[in-house]
Amino acid sequence: MAVAQRREERFSGHESFVCRYGWLPKLHNAVSSDPLALKDEAQATITLGIGRNMVKSVQFWGEAFGIIEAREGGGSQSGPLGQLLLSNDGGWDRFLEQPESLWLLHWWITTHADVAVWNLVFGKSTYSRFDRRALIAGLVDRADRLGKKLAATTLEQHASIFLHSYKREESASDDTSWCPLQDLGLFEQTTADDGKTVYLVGRNAPLGLSPRIFLFAVVDFYARHRAITRNLTDLIYGEFSPGVVFRLDEFQVRALLEGAEQEFPNVLRFVDTADTQQVVLEPALVPEWAGCLWVAGEELNV
Repeated sequence: MAVAQRREERFSGHESFVCRYGWLPKLHNAVSSDPLALKDEAQATITLGIGRNMVKSVQFWGEAFGIIEAREGGGSQSGPLGQLLLSNDGGWDRFLEQPESLWLLHWWITTHADVAVWNLVFGKSTYSRFDRRALIAGLVDRADRLGKKLAATTLEQHASIFLHSYKREESASDDTSWCPLQDLGLFEQTTADDGKTVYLVGRNAPLGLSPRIFLFAVVDFYARHRAITRNLTDLIYGEFSPGVVFRLDEFQVRALLEGAEQEFPNVLRFVDTADTQQVVLEPALVPEWAGCLWVAGEELNV
């Protein structure tokens, strides 16, 4: 599995819609049957059972989650996670019913999609407690540093879509704001003394995060850094590391490492000495589904 090329960071594209349950499997099935399924918006609305104004949003989320990708010569094809999770031929979870699949989607959109608000919140551990105003201010600063002049409404909508992706609105009575990521329980919502709504990130145990998804993330993280050895602290606190993206503490990372070592012997090895604590990856033993250690299309030299 190739590590996707980095693209320009995006602050829009979702067309004001969160990714809804059912969209991704339907999209994958449609593109697998017809690579040009999204080219004709009118036909796509019939195939996917959505409004015409949602077609671009579905495509955005499908690409952001790695479910589909652009096909050489035009159209779309099954993406890395589409093949892994939704393929008719051995897909792990064709209807996205398992919690571990949602953790994998969360990992992918954070580390591969280059969506600004995901990079801001889950790239580092800085944003563990914030309100909407602080989140928007962070996006304003990020856009300024990238030299992007964006309307305030664009940034406000970007922040809103992100928050609703992880926290369902209490007033929602149907599935219009029901996003798969909400089931992860990554966000808590509380009211501060001044009456503001505050979001707390990663306060709950990562239920459903399995050793194989953790192994996938570790291999992906190593491939990004063109390395086979990293310090344990890098896995816990490094930018876009499994610890930061999944909001894990040291105890949780150690437990998942132990689980991965037991389930996939010799792929990862924890070396604990008086001088350092390192996690060593054995590339030759990495399962094919976990990645083939390619970086930007070039094989990693190990």
